[in-house]
Amino acid sequence: MSNPIRVNSVVGGFIVYEFVAELALHFFVMMMIPLSCFILYRRCMDTKTTVLFAIANFAALFLTMSFPANITGNIHFDLKFIPLFIVFFYIRPAIGILFVVFIILFKSLVNPSEVLFLLLNYGIVSVIFIIMSTFYNRFSFMQKIIFGACFYIPITLTRYLAIVRSGDTDEILNLIWFSIMSAITLTMVIYLIELNNIQLSMMVQLQNSDKMNAISQLAASVAHEIRNPMTSVRGFLQLIKSDNNLTEEQGMFISISLEELKRTDQIINDFLSLARPETKSNELISLTKTIEEVFSFMKPYANISNVLIECDIEQDLFILGNSHEMKQVLINITKNGIEAMQSGGSLTIKAYQSDGEGVVDIIDQGIGLSEQQLTQLGQPYYSTKTKGTGLGLMISFDIIKRMNGEYKIKSKERCGTTFSLLFPLAPAKEYRDISTKIS
Repeated sequence: MSNPIRVNSVVGGFIVYEFVAELALHFFVMMMIPLSCFILYRRCMDTKTTVLFAIANFAALFLTMSFPANITGNIHFDLKFIPLFIVFFYIRPAIGILFVVFIILFKSLVNPSEVLFLLLNYGIVSVIFIIMSTFYNRFSFMQKIIFGACFYIPITLTRYLAIVRSGDTDEILNLIWFSIMSAITLTMVIYLIELNNIQLSMMVQLQNSDKMNAISQLAASVAHEIRNPMTSVRGFLQLIKSDNNLTEEQGMFISISLEELKRTDQIINDFLSLARPETKSNELISLTKTIEEVFSFMKPYANISNVLIECDIEQDLFILGNSHEMKQVLINITKNGIEAMQSGGSLTIKAYQSDGEGVVDIIDQGIGLSEQQLTQLGQPYYSTKTKGTGLGLMISFDIIKRMNGEYKIKSKERCGTTFSLLFPLAPAKEYRDISTKIS
């Protein structure tokens, strides 16, 4: 006769083994998500890639819901919240809503009596996800990991209440194991995706750095050689233009030639700015005064373009850096903002102090930029203007970096663009000293 205790222990051990095996299977299904992210985004970053990544998440969602982990009773465990989380926070909330609709339809087919509960439950989840998606990208790497780990706490509590209500208290230990496994899996998926994003960002920076080095080496050797014959050509064209015997058409051609020479000269200046060694100057700059000077300098150009420039500047804003380069940055960005408003409009420059930083916001009402354009902005030879080279913004971003500053760009097509420049404020003692000297 067989021992009942031994039989029960063997059966129990087999059930636990089966449950662990199912959890492991779900874990490997979820690893499809970071793997697909790694493969797809290494090739290119476009709409097609995003769609394929969404399909990979949908495949993971379908598989985990189709083969849920189960030991006894009617309580099933799956990892559907992981692809749902990734879609909301790493793709688009709109696609996340489609996933929610699919989950509700799928579960309603299995148990039609739960439709109202599902609508309420996933409606709340969707609202929370949509709200949190606006803040998620601002989180640091570690904050995202912690957020992912804490995400399963309310889910575990609701499932615990469901188990207690059903009377299957023997399942609580399994719930704990499953919740721990789910939290670990989600944090691993987030970690791997973020790691991939960091590597992609570093690759882009290295590519841009290579381009910058190539341009810098070329600039010094070529720019001066081009400028010398250009000066002669400009001089002869101006002499010819002063001739009264020219026809109207000839005069127009010469004017166009002089205008193109002027544009070429500006491109050469941009090249020379790249070739110039990095400025080690760390002088005290009055951000207030610099912006006022740029405002006065750019106002005539804005008037010609039918653009109204407005300023809202706090007093006594001081930063450390090179005043000439700072002015160059502000002129470049302001000029771009004016040129983006082909039909006229308003450009606002704000300067204020925030969290120990001097912040400059340059806000235009221009044509705006798409997400694709935003990712390429500041790269060599990329420009949204027909006759642009992209060097102006590239130089500006390089200067900002050398001054220990940072920039943020918010833009939407047909809704204008906001450039935010952030620089560490100079120590209080230094700008008190300069204020005393000025007074």
